[in-house]
Amino acid sequence: MKQGPALLFLLLGLACAPPRTAAPPRNTFVLMPDRDGHVGSATVTNAQGSATLDQAGQSVTVAGLGAPGQPRILTPTEIETAFGAALAAEPPKSFECRLQFRTGSSDLEPGAVAALAEVVNEIRRRDSRDISVTGHTDTTGDPDLNMRLSLDRARKVRDFLLLSGVPPEYVNVAYHGKGNPLVPTGDNVDEPRNRRVEVTVR
Repeated sequence: MKQGPALLFLLLGLACAPPRTAAPPRNTFVLMPDRDGHVGSATVTNAQGSATLDQAGQSVTVAGLGAPGQPRILTPTEIETAFGAALAAEPPKSFECRLQFRTGSSDLEPGAVAALAEVVNEIRRRDSRDISVTGHTDTTGDPDLNMRLSLDRARKVRDFLLLSGVPPEYVNVAYHGKGNPLVPTGDNVDEPRNRRVEVTVR
């Protein structure tokens, strides 16, 4: 799934200065790419005007009640100086893994077994308490059977995680049958990439 663009916000002012000499507060907004590198856009608007940001690192400052200023690109050093602490506090990007299954079965493809071990290692490395396991099928066969099969596949992965020492309350199981295919197809299409369980470790 894609995340929206990140918009960093910095409030600058002289809170300790006497009211008569205090400079008006300056609000600075910076558009940042999401964790996949995608850059969207954001518009900063007030009663005096607006400014649109559509490039990574682009910023705009609003001084007091004035209109947004002219957008400009901040250097990496400027971004680090102003927002380094906030960026460092961001959680790491989720770890995602797709495990393939044999057709009409809850048996993993041979290569998926090694991938499961990698999932367990990632859970331990992160000390994760938020793991999603979601089962899917291709479009062949009866829809009701596919729903049950997708659940069986998800449960098989969950059981492996539990046997590896992951507490059950950390694992959330979902299943979609032939819904939400990775590769859209018509009915009764044997598409191996759709026979999968997707594991997300946050």
